Amino acid sequence: MATRDKNTTDDYKLEYRPKYQTYRYLMQNRINEVLLVSSTYDSFIIEEDARLSDQIFEEFHNLNLRTLPHIFRASSVSQALELLKERKFDLVITMRRLGEINPLLFADQAKAIQDIPVVLLLNNSSELQYLPAKALETSNIDYTFVWNGNSTVFVAIIKLLEDHLNVDADIITGDTRVIIVVEDSIRFYSLYLPVLYSEIMMQTQRLISEGANDYLSLLQMRSRPKILLASNYEEAWEMYQKYEDHLLGMITDIRFPRNGQLEEDAGFDLVRKIRKQAPTLPIMFQSSDEKNRKESEKLLGFFVNKTDHSLLQELRTFLLNYLGFGCFTFRMLDDSTVGMADNLFELRDQLSRVPLESFVYHAQNDHFSGWLAARGEFAVARQIKPQKESEFENKEDLRRLIIGSVDDILHERMGIIVDFDRQNYHLYSRFVRLRPGSLGGKGRGLAFLLFLRSSYNTGFRKEFPDVDIQIPRTVVIGTDQFDQFMRENDLYDFVTTNHDDIEIKERFLQGHLPMELWDDLRFIYSDQTKPLAVRSSSIFEDSLFQPFAGVFSTYMLPNSHPELEVRINQLISAIKLVYASTYLKLARSYAETLGISLGESRMAVVIQEVVGQTHNERYYPDFSGTAASYNYYPLGKHLQPEDRIAFAALGLGKTVVDGGLSRRFSPKRPKVNIFARVEDEIGSSQSSFFAVRLSQEEHINLEQGEYSFLESCSLRDAIEDKTLGEVADTYDSQGGRLTSGFWDEKAGAPVVTFNRQLKYNTFPLAAIINRVLQLGEKAMGCPVEIEYAGNFSPGNGEMSTFRLLQLRPFLEHEESMMIEDLDLPEDELFVSTSVVSGYRSIPDIQDIIYVKPEDFDLTKTVEMVDEIMNLNRTLVEEGSPYILIGPGRWGTCERHLGIPVVWSDINGARVIMEVDLEDFQVDHSQGSHFFHNISSAGIPYFYIKHNSRTDFLDWEWLESLKPVQEGAYFRHVRTKKPLTVIANGKKRSGKIIKPK
Repeated sequence: MATRDKNTTDDYKLEYRPKYQTYRYLMQNRINEVLLVSSTYDSFIIEEDARLSDQIFEEFHNLNLRTLPHIFRASSVSQALELLKERKFDLVITMRRLGEINPLLFADQAKAIQDIPVVLLLNNSSELQYLPAKALETSNIDYTFVWNGNSTVFVAIIKLLEDHLNVDADIITGDTRVIIVVEDSIRFYSLYLPVLYSEIMMQTQRLISEGANDYLSLLQMRSRPKILLASNYEEAWEMYQKYEDHLLGMITDIRFPRNGQLEEDAGFDLVRKIRKQAPTLPIMFQSSDEKNRKESEKLLGFFVNKTDHSLLQELRTFLLNYLGFGCFTFRMLDDSTVGMADNLFELRDQLSRVPLESFVYHAQNDHFSGWLAARGEFAVARQIKPQKESEFENKEDLRRLIIGSVDDILHERMGIIVDFDRQNYHLYSRFVRLRPGSLGGKGRGLAFLLFLRSSYNTGFRKEFPDVDIQIPRTVVIGTDQFDQFMRENDLYDFVTTNHDDIEIKERFLQGHLPMELWDDLRFIYSDQTKPLAVRSSSIFEDSLFQPFAGVFSTYMLPNSHPELEVRINQLISAIKLVYASTYLKLARSYAETLGISLGESRMAVVIQEVVGQTHNERYYPDFSGTAASYNYYPLGKHLQPEDRIAFAALGLGKTVVDGGLSRRFSPKRPKVNIFARVEDEIGSSQSSFFAVRLSQEEHINLEQGEYSFLESCSLRDAIEDKTLGEVADTYDSQGGRLTSGFWDEKAGAPVVTFNRQLKYNTFPLAAIINRVLQLGEKAMGCPVEIEYAGNFSPGNGEMSTFRLLQLRPFLEHEESMMIEDLDLPEDELFVSTSVVSGYRSIPDIQDIIYVKPEDFDLTKTVEMVDEIMNLNRTLVEEGSPYILIGPGRWGTCERHLGIPVVWSDINGARVIMEVDLEDFQVDHSQGSHFFHNISSAGIPYFYIKHNSRTDFLDWEWLESLKPVQEGAYFRHVRTKKPLTVIANGKKRSGKIIKPK
């Protein structure tokens, strides 16, 4: 492992700043209120003949502009002046024919009332003869335009003025780019600017749609280049000097005024002067004289003939090929093409492939910075522009620098939720929203993880340079699709009647999803054959106060069938079954406990690539697990609740979240050994793991449900797969000790310990988990849990991977009353423990159901489920909450670790207790979904360790109570008066007080 740089707090500073947040602060000065002053005739012609209002609305709509100005009309100068006195305007547009007064004089009067822009709009070019140029120059008219019946000129007027009002602030705030247009012909720029604005808007829209959602697209439109109009040499040079560091390009006439006199070659002189400072600035010359083409090309300019019918096409060519709005074409010095890139992903790929000669050519001419600036990547464009190739002795160093800069942009863009569009979808998109509506709880958690990962990119890359830390590639189908599916298949009525789980699944599978969804999924997954996890994302799931972790379904699909249609059919079926899980028995039961109506629930679906690697016919990760920022059950005197807790296992995370055996450790203090003896460590180590079976089966087995394509594997399978070397130690039975690593079973049996990572730091597992928990807790403002998985580096320079699968809150439920830690004599206490989760006082419980210690049989734990389920049903029907006591882990998936109940089997319990028996002692698990949901529902969870000097349960008193019901394994007793339960997880004190 490379040595990590020491991190400073600056590396992990965070405030919530939405992606591309600077865009919202651009274009703050808008033209909203416009006063149009014209004669009654002109007003009639403009509105009735040109349909001004309709056409302006249509133009703004077509250009995706949402700030439509409001136009007020005045048919006389006196009326206009009164309106200016009565209300605030942003712009005055006046026609020439005003009757009693000259428009230039009106401009003076208008500006005396409000200091706002005044634009003179002429009906046609012939009216210019009535307005001497000198008079216009010295008047209070800011701009003069010719209408000629073209409503797009209004858009150009408004946008030109807005650009002038905002350019300075937007450069400071957002590093915005500028295009200078030098043109003195009123007739020509009146025709040309509307075309230029339209083209700039359309090209900007095309670029920002490469990787953004609608909201970001609207914001990003504000970052388009500003267009500034100069009508003479002095204005143009002043603009160049002011904005030279932010110029994207220049479009200039050749014949225009200089020192008050019209000069034939003023444009050439201007560009010669500019070329001394900016030899690579893209410049387009415009002239109606073809003889100017040769000199334009000498000055490295792009020449366009004003009289040419292809003017618009030539303008588009300039924008695409010279200003960077188009595809990046890698060329050699002989102009041959050696590569093309239409987006940043392709640019990154081509940068590492093209010949060095081509790369150097484009670097010399600042093509990379211009192309990036056109895409709104101003900061990176500014960073790389000064990097001159002549300053690099080894040109490959410059190539690496620019590749690194593009990588920075791509990392940043991965933090965006992209709305799916087939034209712009890219395999590297991290988070794609497929259909509108809410992302659901799990989707929101993933989106927040994406945001955190992107926001902390600098810190992660500095602290963990050898590990690729990301979320898996994710597609979320929004909740609107669920609503549509339920309505169109008449399922809302169906789920209100009683049906068992199989009937519900079958009915949902019969439902139809729209063909458009099928087609979109085919498009996305046609070339992807890694296993997929199809996960529920209910609006209740993983929410702050109503978590449903593990209550709804997740389907692991092998996605390995050679026929695409079979793979898509499985995916569609899994989506329907995830929808169905909203109404299955487990979800209904848990919702009843929380007092939630499932009628309010809506389900999104999260589709993710499963983290892992293929081993023979199995697919699984090198490690997976869960971690929490607060440890409710710290063991021993060396660990505190604030030291956090984590669980790691070989294979899929199902081992941990279902309560199976896994490696437990403190991310803050990973070297602390929580085991007193080697035998204890062996007894608590993982003995099996889960993998996705790369099956060719075509259908999901409804009886097996989520387990259809999952395989429970033994460590023997891992030995065959050679995946134990990094995560296991070898037990030397003769020496009674563990030796680091496992390479050969002849040396001893494997014990999954993760000691190489935790003790010897061959991989910074604990450090990554600790950092993520720290950042997550800080951002959420409460304790958090994460799920994770990853793979160690296979060598050959490939990075190790760490994937964040989920982030959710883990809250203690605090009552409004303060809970006192009562100091009572032992004989008044039924239970006392220092290992408890929850913060609650319950004064009214009289019923207790407990496993009879003498009848507990580890081989009969499955049979015990039926018995407790019947007892639970009886007490729920009576409305009697109860305390549940039993050995081992409640809710585990491994029957030899405890009783494998699901929540609906014990949903009447209001206190749950794990106890050790003399001959059965299992380390409890707080990494499971079961434990998470119990705690989040406000149910205190007690643990009584065998032979503890301080913790106890009064078995003698318990067995003295008269049984209400008794079965083969459980006994139900009831006290005459209520018990009092006091759980104070923060003070590590749990007590149950006997009735008085």
